[in-house]
Amino acid sequence: MKAGTHGFVRRVVRTRKLEAAALTSGAAEEFAKTYVAGSTVDEAVALARRLTSQGLLVSLSYLPLGEDNHTVDMLTRVLDALGPTAHGAELSIKPSTIGFSGDGASMPGRLKALCDAASERGAHVTLEMEGVTHFTETLDLWRAVISAHPTLGLTLPADVRRCEREVLPLARNGARLRVCAGAHPVPRALGYRTEHDRDLAWVRLLRRAMENGAYAMVATHHPTLIAIAQDLARRCDIDPEGFEFQMFHGVRPLEQRRLADIGYQSRTYIPFGPGWFEYLTSRIVARPRTLVGYLRAIRDKR
Repeated sequence: MKAGTHGFVRRVVRTRKLEAAALTSGAAEEFAKTYVAGSTVDEAVALARRLTSQGLLVSLSYLPLGEDNHTVDMLTRVLDALGPTAHGAELSIKPSTIGFSGDGASMPGRLKALCDAASERGAHVTLEMEGVTHFTETLDLWRAVISAHPTLGLTLPADVRRCEREVLPLARNGARLRVCAGAHPVPRALGYRTEHDRDLAWVRLLRRAMENGAYAMVATHHPTLIAIAQDLARRCDIDPEGFEFQMFHGVRPLEQRRLADIGYQSRTYIPFGPGWFEYLTSRIVARPRTLVGYLRAIRDKR
């Protein structure tokens, strides 16, 4: 999809008039049900239990609103509410929700507290990478906690050129690495602009991760890239328990279940929280073909 198309969709979905119409009519909340568990812990837990009953793994991510600084508390509450279902679950956390805009010095302590809670319940945590702005800080945060929690995961977005330099030492230490396309704007000099170049970078990144001992979390919905990941795993003699696929809730759900049915580990990323509307618009921008359905839902609710 061309960058210009994404820019046009971003401008459309984030206009105040459209936002007001979507929220007032209830169309946005109804449309969001495809991609978001809801705004509460109970809704997230209900969806997680339903998906795990279908043989899927789950990754839970809290969506804060504004200056909400309760991310660690909310994710810990989810673990408690999940009970036995928490075993094997992943908590996916954006570093910005635990300190970039505040007291950054206390971030490792907050992250370690969440990792402690997850470890006690047989779950684990993965740090998201929010573009290039905080790349070094996120990597430093991961390094500050990894010795105490060796299963702490790290996300490497393929559209950031630096990831190809960083992946080898991380992989050789057996790190859990989520390889994704990237969802944040990257300056031309620091990243890949075209979809073709990003796909090639994604394959190179995944190959280096798998060939050098990482536990790869294959974050893609692209059929060709899924097939390439399967082939790379076979070439590297990695069995299905040695890596996993990850996809967003609401995107290619049948493929997620198909992968689980044929023996692969397939994990669904479940966002929840009061910041659901911003997340919804980000998903529409990422998948412009959904804009028509969104606009139709608003029209039909009037």
